[in-house]
Amino acid sequence: MGGFSGSLGPAIGYLWNGKWCVRGKPMMVHNPRTDKQMAHRAMFKQEVQLAARLRWPVMAGLASTGRESGMTAYNLFVHLNQEAFGWADGQLTVDWARLQFSAGPVAPIALGNPVVDDRNVLTVSFDRNPLHLRSNAQDEVYLYVHCPDTEEGCMAAPVYRYEKSISLLLPDRMVGHALFLYAFVQDNHGRTSATAVCRFDGAEDASEAPVEMAPEATMDADAASSSPDTYAVSTVQSAPKAPPADPAQLSLW
Repeated sequence: MGGFSGSLGPAIGYLWNGKWCVRGKPMMVHNPRTDKQMAHRAMFKQEVQLAARLRWPVMAGLASTGRESGMTAYNLFVHLNQEAFGWADGQLTVDWARLQFSAGPVAPIALGNPVVDDRNVLTVSFDRNPLHLRSNAQDEVYLYVHCPDTEEGCMAAPVYRYEKSISLLLPDRMVGHALFLYAFVQDNHGRTSATAVCRFDGAEDASEAPVEMAPEATMDADAASSSPDTYAVSTVQSAPKAPPADPAQLSLW
């Protein structure tokens, strides 16, 4: 009969993780409305709304991992970042230095000090994380830059790991503000690494800020189906670079 959304007799149809599903309508709904429960619901709603506004890095880093774990990318983002979220005066607070946009078995990278030139092009170098002895030179490195002051972000076109640096053009509104850089690696199977994070304070040098993974938590998958909010995100497109001719450069490094 095809997919449908909403109630149909005793059944409820909905779209979950790209698949049309149907479930029975509950006969009784246990819906406590204590102050603590209502605050938890309001916090979770704002967490999912944040994930929707950050949809580009969330989808790039967590879509594949979410499918394997049976979760949406939005729910997995909330699941990973419980320690980065707080609640004050009815508003969600975010520790941007602890935020994670990816998770997986791929060897991560270590970020160097970002540099911004006179054209507002930000360039950051990266290298293999010293805790991981093996990594593939043709893994792709993704970079997302977020400015909490202006609530804007931009995402660079991915580069190969062997290129050891990645650049993007900053919007004028983000120049001169504190920026958080998030970088992760994706292999040719769609698996990702943990996210490397560093902060860049305008013209000052940034220092790397490692982030630990958030603990396990149980999330309601249906809450992530809300429509994404609009969010000012730009990309820097670049022509794909050909692999090096020397086969030795494609070996594990």
